[in-house]
Amino acid sequence: MKYALFVFAAALPLLAADGAMNPAERAFLLDQLESSKKEFLASIQGLTPAQWTFKAGPDRWSIQECAEHIILAEDYIFGGTQRLLKVPAVERPANSNLEVDKKLAAAVRDRSHKVSAPEAIVPGGKFATAEDAAKEFASRRAKTIEYAKTSNDDLRVHVGPGPVGPMDAYQGLILLAAHSSRHTAQILEVKASPNYPKSASAE
Repeated sequence: MKYALFVFAAALPLLAADGAMNPAERAFLLDQLESSKKEFLASIQGLTPAQWTFKAGPDRWSIQECAEHIILAEDYIFGGTQRLLKVPAVERPANSNLEVDKKLAAAVRDRSHKVSAPEAIVPGGKFATAEDAAKEFASRRAKTIEYAKTSNDDLRVHVGPGPVGPMDAYQGLILLAAHSSRHTAQILEVKASPNYPKSASAE
């Protein structure tokens, strides 16, 4: 999957088009953001230090690393959608519809296709505890949710390259939510490892 999704500067005419989210689109985006937030925060709640840093293998990410990647990607992907709004508008593409939005979300969550993270969002042990990570994520996601609640930007008529073809700025926000779900699933994979440390209450 390409995360540098929004470098698209074709000389297209600026057109008056209905590119703002409609109520159904706003509701779907908010549902994706809220549900993925709850999933992620639940996945890192109550972890011991050993569980936080456990790796299933030398080339596998720990929960700590997965969480940091999710947090760093929040602003990284959101910033990409905002940069995309600065390129010339086009007529609303045929693929800018909820059916395609849902397919995009499913494709991003599909962990059968492995990808490499860009250097800017490769984890480096920034968050010492799960509590620190949860606090930072909640702060960043709150800003994204507020934008989704209030924005009337013409998200649907600013288009650039995406992981499965051209994607509008609204779909960039869908990708953001699905990305956190994708790596929450990775956290659950770590927990399912046979050698994953037991919690203190289970000992």
